[in-house]
Amino acid sequence: MVTHVNHALYTGLLSFWVARKSRDAQYQYWIARGNESKLTLKRWVQSSPWTFENKWYLLEAEESFSNNDYEAAKLFYKQAISSAKFHKVRRRHE
Repeated sequence: MVTHVNHALYTGLLSFWVARKSRDAQYQYWIARGNESKLTLKRWVQSSPWTFENKWYLLEAEESFSNNDYEAAKLFYKQAISSAKFHKVRRRHE
């Protein structure tokens, strides 16, 4: 399960990053790919917001940032941070 969630998160983050860098015909492809990852995470959020909500907000922020909607991005980044704090998400040291 963790592998699938991480794959969706990282694929989404990378897709939105590549979309921002491409700004050509491939832009829509990468946005769509990022949105697929976002939908995957949204399903996980419905089963366990405690664990996955902050990650979904992060992808929302990245999509907004990619679309030059900086105000929405700022709001979603803040929500991602608030969700992580509220749910006491901590970075694991391995």
